[in-house]
Amino acid sequence: MTAEGASRSLRLLLAVGDRTVEQQIVHELPELGFVIARRALDAPGMIEAASESGIDIALVTADLHRISEATLIALRERDIPVVVLTRDETDAVRFRELAQILPARSPIATVASALREAATRGAGATQQPIEPPPLAATGSPMPSQDRRGEVIAVGSGKGAPGRTTVAIALAAELGRTGSTVALVDGDLRGGNVAAYLDLDPRRGIVGVAASSGSLSERLEAELQPGPHCTVLAGAERPELAATLPADFLGAVVATLRGRFERVVVDLGVPAEPSVVRAADAVVIVAAADLVAIWNVRTGLPALRQTAPNARMYLLVNRQEGREHYGPDEVARALDVPTLGAVREDRKAARRAIAGQAPLSETGGKAARDLRAAAAVLSAAGRETNGVVSVADGVAGRLLMER
Repeated sequence: MTAEGASRSLRLLLAVGDRTVEQQIVHELPELGFVIARRALDAPGMIEAASESGIDIALVTADLHRISEATLIALRERDIPVVVLTRDETDAVRFRELAQILPARSPIATVASALREAATRGAGATQQPIEPPPLAATGSPMPSQDRRGEVIAVGSGKGAPGRTTVAIALAAELGRTGSTVALVDGDLRGGNVAAYLDLDPRRGIVGVAASSGSLSERLEAELQPGPHCTVLAGAERPELAATLPADFLGAVVATLRGRFERVVVDLGVPAEPSVVRAADAVVIVAAADLVAIWNVRTGLPALRQTAPNARMYLLVNRQEGREHYGPDEVARALDVPTLGAVREDRKAARRAIAGQAPLSETGGKAARDLRAAAAVLSAAGRETNGVVSVADGVAGRLLMER
């Protein structure tokens, strides 16, 4: 918000858990130059109200039903600054990276002043900016919290087209070529990235949700070093995912993108909407047979509706023989640009499983194809005439780019 806007009446989204406190705010804040534009009874209702235009700022109490870091990040993604009234130090630590913080018993004039200050500073500012703890990454995290790393969501249709294998390979290859990369297992129905890479399955997103402290501090304890990247393991079993707050995975991804140049997310089926909405690029992994292509086609409309601004690419996986369609044919059928095709390589796949290593590091034709796809994806914003030359001389081609 500009300085000019600071002199006008601010339109306020109010979400307060205590009815008595809410009545006091509704009665007194309009006299100080605020318009109560919308009121919400819980966190989901607040996010729904925030989707409407004309909201300048939100005032929230930490005892609001179902509030979480994900709630505040959703508001920040909508460019709405937030002031949180906290009950104790635990609440303050929990939300200090995401909002302006005030004690719940602050005088109404102090609340009004904090609201105007937050509106002037904007959604990205907090009351007490802190340096994030160093994350256990290969390479150094990005130096500024104001930067936003690229989120690459790797998804698929029904079946087992090799989505997790591709996600691991892309993350490892992007990290190997110089980016700081976080790999997130976003399959909440039973992720297996930890098993693929011989990591501790007890450390991961469930531990982040269950522990105390700020989200950055909790992530620091649960992240694990992987091949050329930092890994956040997923939920081992579906019942564990039920303990996660709504949109929590999206909050985790939003936090990591402030620290890493790229965040690669292995999406589950169905994909978590909060992550898809945050994605800058979506890589759809599909086998080269008719049924797999049909499965992708049925899910594309919903995917495009959820992430209308994301760049979408197709990666044809495990292509083998003339009975399988080529990447150019699949691209034409689905009207999605393709990163190419990964050829079936059973020997390399067995080596990767035995060594618990990315398929891109085992040698062979599949590894070369995955490295070429990662090079095209990395350079997607600067390719010339759709062709990018990669280190081993293989040309990665972006077909059917619109």
